[in-house]
Amino acid sequence: MPDSNTISLLIPPEPSSKPQNLQTQIRQIIAQRGHFRHITERSLLAEIQGKTAAPDAVQAGPEDEPQVEEDDSPQKRQERVWKRREEMLERLNYAQNEVLCALDFVSFLISQQSVPAQHSMSPALREAVPAGTLASRVLKDRPIPPPTRRRLASVSQGWRSEGFRSASEKLAAASARLQTEASRESEFWHQIANLNTKGWSVSRLPRDRRAIGVHFGFAESAQQFRDRGFALLRQAADGTVVLDRQIGLKRRKRLGVYVVRDGIKTGFFDFQTHSLAETTDLNQQLNDYRNAIFEEELFYEICRESRLVANQGITTRSQSVEIDVCGKYQLSLVSSTEKEDVTSANDGDNLIAQFVAVSLRLLLNAAHEQNLIRRSQKPPPMTLKPRPTPEYALLRPVLAHLRHRAEAGAFWDNCRALLGAFKRASLPTTVALEASKAAVFQSLKIEAPDTILSELMIPVKTCFKITLTAERSLQIGLATFLGPPLFGSRYEISSIDFGFANVPASRHETRDEALSFVRRMLILDLVAHTEALALAKQSETRSETGKSKQIRWSVSQPHNGELTLYDAQEAIEKLQIAVQPETIGVRLSPPGKRSGFQKVVWSWTSTGCSKTEGAVVTAEADTTFDAAIKEAIESSHRSGV
Repeated sequence: MPDSNTISLLIPPEPSSKPQNLQTQIRQIIAQRGHFRHITERSLLAEIQGKTAAPDAVQAGPEDEPQVEEDDSPQKRQERVWKRREEMLERLNYAQNEVLCALDFVSFLISQQSVPAQHSMSPALREAVPAGTLASRVLKDRPIPPPTRRRLASVSQGWRSEGFRSASEKLAAASARLQTEASRESEFWHQIANLNTKGWSVSRLPRDRRAIGVHFGFAESAQQFRDRGFALLRQAADGTVVLDRQIGLKRRKRLGVYVVRDGIKTGFFDFQTHSLAETTDLNQQLNDYRNAIFEEELFYEICRESRLVANQGITTRSQSVEIDVCGKYQLSLVSSTEKEDVTSANDGDNLIAQFVAVSLRLLLNAAHEQNLIRRSQKPPPMTLKPRPTPEYALLRPVLAHLRHRAEAGAFWDNCRALLGAFKRASLPTTVALEASKAAVFQSLKIEAPDTILSELMIPVKTCFKITLTAERSLQIGLATFLGPPLFGSRYEISSIDFGFANVPASRHETRDEALSFVRRMLILDLVAHTEALALAKQSETRSETGKSKQIRWSVSQPHNGELTLYDAQEAIEKLQIAVQPETIGVRLSPPGKRSGFQKVVWSWTSTGCSKTEGAVVTAEADTTFDAAIKEAIESSHRSGV
């Protein structure tokens, strides 16, 4: 196609919605068209008229055209003009400064050869340095001799070899160091994982995320002991995990229990809580530290409770607590790092000391369990007053069991001594231990805590059964608790019916009262037994002789152990039964002063029976209680007839 038919069309670019500053536009024009020195007025006019289209005219972007704003008000145009003017002046000032600096340098350089060049120097430069002090010369490149070139090449090669060797050594050292660090880190985190596997709680510090610590204390302990149960884990040079030395447990005390009788230590138990020699095993160290804190907390809680129950014969000292159990022996709880020697130890007292030591530690664990249960429940309403922390029941349950054991043993011995004469008199009265019955302990309804040691935290109970004559029995319950409602020991005795007297259930606070009551019940039982023998003998005598019912035995004063023989409503003889410790007595006597009648007394002890008639005392070892009663009844009937 001829050139006359060719039409050059310039597609105008779309205006941009964002205005651009002058500096950006200048950079864009230089990048598209080159420097301004290649642009002339003729080329611009030709481009405008379309005669000579620039090769990059079609490729021009929307940034080449002036921006057209929607709001083209006169005020906006005026502001845009002034802004472009300020930008242009700023760039011109910068270019002028660069030109003047170049002029000063060139003038200063040629001022040594040309005097007129000094006039083109700026006043500041002329004042700063004298003219003609800057010289210049052209250095010619001298050829290097071949020996020098070979020497330089050899030196360069040597330096390169030395550099490679040094780099190789450094890389090898870095590799070895990284391998060592990797093995250290692997060993460190492997031991941390082992701690987690063994049940220790490992965590980071909130204030220092790079530090790692282990919790070896008890989470439910008191605050001063719970905070101490945390230690930082440090990394040793070989990568092993070591505990921080600032753990604060240099002196590891333990609680020792001593049994003291008459000022002499006769029993001892030392709960070994840590190894005797220093160990590097981390798990063993944590166990030792945990046990040491537990021992300190145990003695702390014991001292708190001892001040609360000081009226129970407990004395608190700086490093020991003295406890009076039952007047026979004392307990000494000593917190010390050293073990005291016990020269007069016996197995029984050692067993008591072991029971006390183990029970105290189990009770403290149970208190921690109760704290966890209480903390997991719904919290109480908030108050302004701080809630006091109650003392743990540690000494009270242990002391209650020890005192109950001593009280039950003493009551058992007294009952055996009291019934020794009954066995000699061939009476079927015995005492035995039996399982605790709820009927005897109806008044002791204490809710037991939900723990494995609940039996240790409720009243200690023991039930005795005294078998009487005529298949009667008496249940005696002994309960001990150092808290409400007992605050000590109490005897609960069941009711019993003797026919002529119905004795209701009763309570007694002391052993002497209970023994006195048992003795009265034994008297009533012997009275009922004697009445049965008398009635049987009386009916037998009537059937043989045919006498009327005017002569008869009757219970006159049962609580005093007295039966009376009546003849036509007149008392003619009196039979008295007495029960004393280790003695049973039966006395047959007239009700008043009666001449010609001698009193007859039978007495049984654990050694045998003796009969006293008037002033004559004879030993009758084989005489039983029933035989003596029958003899007394027969003699009374003969005298009455």
